[in-house]
Amino acid sequence: MAQLEKPTGERPVTIKDVAREAGVSAMTVSNVLNGRGRVSDSTAERIRAVVERLGYRPSVVARRLRLSQQWTIGMLIVVEDPDFLSDPFITAQVTGLTNYLTANSYSLILRGIKPSDFRTTGLFQDIEADGMVAILSGEKVQRNWFVSELATLRVPFVLLQEHHVPENADCAIIRQDDEDGGRQIARHLLATGARKFWMLMPQAEWAAMRSRMEGVASVIREAGAPDLEVIRCGDESYDVTFDATLAALGQRPPPDAIIGGNDQMAIAAMKACIARGMRVPEDIQVSGFNAFDIWRYVDPVLTTVRSAAHALGERAASELIARLQEGKFSKTEIVLPIEFQPGRSTRSPV
Repeated sequence: MAQLEKPTGERPVTIKDVAREAGVSAMTVSNVLNGRGRVSDSTAERIRAVVERLGYRPSVVARRLRLSQQWTIGMLIVVEDPDFLSDPFITAQVTGLTNYLTANSYSLILRGIKPSDFRTTGLFQDIEADGMVAILSGEKVQRNWFVSELATLRVPFVLLQEHHVPENADCAIIRQDDEDGGRQIARHLLATGARKFWMLMPQAEWAAMRSRMEGVASVIREAGAPDLEVIRCGDESYDVTFDATLAALGQRPPPDAIIGGNDQMAIAAMKACIARGMRVPEDIQVSGFNAFDIWRYVDPVLTTVRSAAHALGERAASELIARLQEGKFSKTEIVLPIEFQPGRSTRSPV
């Protein structure tokens, strides 16, 4: 067989060049590159070797035209804070999603929307994508309205951290078991002798935050301890949470334990307690949620729950790609487990 020289500036290598060099049809080459059809291992290996040697790269434009696909996924993050990518939980989900899509030749369009802008027309309808992923904050009625608008795009979509699959929608929900994480934290703190609890929550709730709170509250009720007291902390930033915790400590007797809706809030509360002259965990215990890198950089090391945020993004991508290729989601509701991670900001069980 004559050896085909790789073109040098004259023209790009085509799929027909690869087929001719490998001694197969262009359809066989396409099947190997796209994981379709039945091709023997030896033939597939020969084709891949030719692709590598010739430097063949499929034309994304031609692929889209041929398959009537954009090979693009849209991601919508509904949050009031325009600096939403500074939130490690959101960033981890975006990273998991992007990595999986890139490995499967998809691109990502990312857009942030404020809940207060829900009623503004044209916020995301111009996104040309094969499927969508959404992370929502805001009141339940706002989120429901947003989901109904999302359904009008007539593409499959995945909702991250939601709890209810919309009726008659081409949709799946994927979340981690935040409620169980809250239960694990509460059981641990009760076992240390704590009975009075505060929980720090942002003003605009995320569904995940509410689930964490409900998990904590349910275990406290079962134990017959005083009701969980919620401290609202505005946009959940460090400064706002620090000030809200400091104000609460100055207005009423301190609790036995403070539970942050996430690690950032817990660390701000820990610093507020120390500023009031309280020792952690001797005088007051503090726990967080998510176990991203910052938990290990504080002293004492924070007790927290290890989140599945990165895996949430990966699973969203894999479910959307499966839906686009096979015509259905593997499941319409997927719940990922999370793991309690004790640190030194809480005491050992007695």
